[in-house]
Amino acid sequence: MVLASFQYYGCRVLRLWTLPCCYGAIFILETVVIEEDREGPSNRVPKRQRAERAFDIQGSDQEEYEEDEESEGEEASQGAEESEGEEQLEESGAEQGEMSPHTAQDGSISITLTDPEVLDCSICYEALSIPVFQCENGHIACSTCCMKIRNRCPSCSTPIGYSRCRAIEKVLESVKVSCQNTKYGCKEAFSYSLKQKHEKACSFAPCSCPLSECYFEGSSENLSAHFGNVHKYSATRFLYDRLTSITFGVFEKSLILREETDGSLFILHNKVETLGNVITLSRIGPSTERAFFYELIVKSQADASTLRLQSFTKSTPKWVDNPESLGFLLVPSKFSSSSRQLKMDLWVWCSDRVSCYKRPSGS
Repeated sequence: MVLASFQYYGCRVLRLWTLPCCYGAIFILETVVIEEDREGPSNRVPKRQRAERAFDIQGSDQEEYEEDEESEGEEASQGAEESEGEEQLEESGAEQGEMSPHTAQDGSISITLTDPEVLDCSICYEALSIPVFQCENGHIACSTCCMKIRNRCPSCSTPIGYSRCRAIEKVLESVKVSCQNTKYGCKEAFSYSLKQKHEKACSFAPCSCPLSECYFEGSSENLSAHFGNVHKYSATRFLYDRLTSITFGVFEKSLILREETDGSLFILHNKVETLGNVITLSRIGPSTERAFFYELIVKSQADASTLRLQSFTKSTPKWVDNPESLGFLLVPSKFSSSSRQLKMDLWVWCSDRVSCYKRPSGS
């Protein structure tokens, strides 16, 4: 039976037992450990304080978790608002018909070539035109150059000129470019494959003022207006389809002529040779411009001899010493007067009556 029981340290109990036996009674002292919180007697911190501390730790963890959830919720809501805003902008843009800055209303896009030479022939450096050929290794060349290099690729020596490069040809057909003479008034836009063809025949090709002290450059029409306004008295005037008498010195290199109705500029060239003077007539304008039929008549001062030249003019964009000519008139020295002057009659015909008789500004 238990005679006594008492507790110390809050977790250990001492019990005193007695057991009867033949010799009397046996007393037993028993120690019992109470493990209510499974911590043992080594922890001297009161259980209440430990519980409060544990609660504080759990509470802080819970607050951090809640804060994280709140921040995640805010970010999610903010992201949702941004996506909704973007969707609303896209919807409003679609409603208003807005398009990408590089997208046109017809669905075409505008691109910028950082290296425009990528669409040029690597041999002649001219703009590629259809057909375009490629070798086995992908090197490309225009058809003209393939014949010049005898169908042998200059980069890898493989055959070229038998296989078309369809991809580049499609690019050349789809890419639209503006004329290089835009600043002179040309507003044409065309496929890149037609670039070289157009610019050779462009009526807005720049022409230079024939006077050496003037640096004006512009289209043929603008040059006519410029010359009429600035250099009005620096040229000999004449009219189409009428005979005009001209006199100039034997050693004069050239004489500028200006037609009164359309302002066209012509140059009467004179080159001194051993046998006499070589006379030609050219026009200041794009090189592909139509030719004018003209007639030169020179009469001898000594006798009744007459020299006559009938030919067509060739146009040049600027004054040159020896222009290309379809014909020339060789005037012997005896045809000049005692004052070393050449006298001749000039007749220039205009086949296009509408353009020839359009009076320019400054005339």
